[in-house]
Amino acid sequence: MNDGRFQTLWRVSAATLTVLLCASCALRAKEDGPVIRASQFGAAPDDGKDDTAAVQAAIDKLVTVDGARLVFEKGQYDFAAGKNPRSKRVAMLFRDAKNITIDGRAATLMFSGLTSSLVFQRCRGVTVRDLTIDWARPPFSVGTVKATSKQSLDVQVEPAFPVKGGEPVEALMEYDPATRLPRRRGREAYHVVQSTELVAPQVLRLKLTRPVNVARGRLLVLRHQVYRYNALSFRECSDVTVEGVTVYTTPGMGLAAQRSHNLTVKGFQVRPRPRSRRIMSATADATHFNSCSGKIRIEDCLFDGMGDDAVNVHGMWHTVKSLADAHTVVTTCRNGWLIPPKPGHRMELTDAATILPYATVTVKAVTLDRKTKTHRLTFDEELPKRLKPGDVLGNVDWAPELHISGCTVRNNRARGFLIQTRRARIEKNRFERCTSSGIHIATDVGHWTESIGTRDVVIRENMFIECNYGAAMASAVIMAFAHLPGWKHVPNAGVHRGLTIEGNIIRGTDNAAIFISATDGAVIRKNVIEGCSRNRIRTSGKSAIYLMNARNIEVVGNLLAPPRGKDLAAPLGLGPGCDRKTIRVADNVGF
Repeated sequence: MNDGRFQTLWRVSAATLTVLLCASCALRAKEDGPVIRASQFGAAPDDGKDDTAAVQAAIDKLVTVDGARLVFEKGQYDFAAGKNPRSKRVAMLFRDAKNITIDGRAATLMFSGLTSSLVFQRCRGVTVRDLTIDWARPPFSVGTVKATSKQSLDVQVEPAFPVKGGEPVEALMEYDPATRLPRRRGREAYHVVQSTELVAPQVLRLKLTRPVNVARGRLLVLRHQVYRYNALSFRECSDVTVEGVTVYTTPGMGLAAQRSHNLTVKGFQVRPRPRSRRIMSATADATHFNSCSGKIRIEDCLFDGMGDDAVNVHGMWHTVKSLADAHTVVTTCRNGWLIPPKPGHRMELTDAATILPYATVTVKAVTLDRKTKTHRLTFDEELPKRLKPGDVLGNVDWAPELHISGCTVRNNRARGFLIQTRRARIEKNRFERCTSSGIHIATDVGHWTESIGTRDVVIRENMFIECNYGAAMASAVIMAFAHLPGWKHVPNAGVHRGLTIEGNIIRGTDNAAIFISATDGAVIRKNVIEGCSRNRIRTSGKSAIYLMNARNIEVVGNLLAPPRGKDLAAPLGLGPGCDRKTIRVADNVGF
């Protein structure tokens, strides 16, 4: 061999070996941290005994040791609601820990009853990996409608979901009996079941508060619990990694984070248990991030069969109740939630009639009144004269940078990704049979009051197949909008800015493929659209791409391919509020 080539190869090989050895050493150093085994405290896998107290004792030791690892041996551990001496509503509680790892080693954590699984409060440097989370009796039932009346529904519940009567039903939804997927334009209803009783073996009679138009023979999923009890919860935590964790079901969300900083989620699966009769996974969102900061990364995850969104990232509007002085306001948040910003946070003062910000101020001090559920916010700057009760404040520092890539979303109720943040990259994901939009760029000041107007969102090289077809149907597969009270669209552009929708494939939908509203500055480029506008229910559904209340928009190089839906009338629709002289349309094929 040529000596020069040999020396080059040797240098490359030596460099590669050095990198591998360094990585191995780093991994070994991490693995060599203090180890706390659940078995040391009496938690034995596969013995059928409740492990709640034993595992909590191990956790209590873990949180006192910086850099420690809690290790489970492979097998099943059992946790019953109400058995934790630290909290009756939480099975595993972690508080004020630093640099800890929960190493499941393929263990299954099996829960029963209404309890949150793993709750982390004020923890820094958390890794959770290689776990499966499940419920012995899922928080939902599946059954077929046997009889109907205005006052009741009789449901033959499948044997895999034993019922005894008296179970609450917070929500019900139709599924296709042949495919066991959400039914096309099926019905759903929340909070309509007053009570239940057993009228025959496995036949549950639902007593209704109002008529529900569901026919005999229809397959229903009855969610006994929808929200509150999450598989993984992070509250005021930072530097969190969740990797290789599977959630088969939970009476709430798969992962929920509030006021937390820097979160990475890799290889996270929320999916119905294989080889079971279950057709739902989590009863609510797969992941939900409320008022977080820093960076959120979600990579190579599977979100399948949830009762709500796959990913929801948002803040909360603070509504001004009164002006206390030239520097101080009193605010409330939805449901009386107390979500206090921190000193130094920047708040955008926003006109609630347009959802357009008109000033930015910096928080100096915060006081909470728990009796009235209000925040008293004092700012460094003098407040502008135009500020008035009813205006809203959005926290710029709780609009985290977001990157989602390589994920699959399928067969869920509602949306794929709900984006209400800034500096987002949504790339190379796959969306199949989401009953609502695949990607929802939104904010509103009427119902959810979730913030904030987005900036710099890129949606690139994603695939959307048969989305937006069910009970929660929206205007389009990819959409950007802003709502006022009564679900009214804001009559102006500019709530969202800097949107790029590029290189996506959208295949099969009843309404529009892309709907853009309340936006100043968007590029819609090189997307392929097939089979849209098949059976529209909205005016915008007559178009492949529909714009309203928009300006500075480029629609360039898109392909509208066959087949074309029967309701497709105007491939590009320009609705009210469009500034036509700022809309550029060029080089599109099939338009």
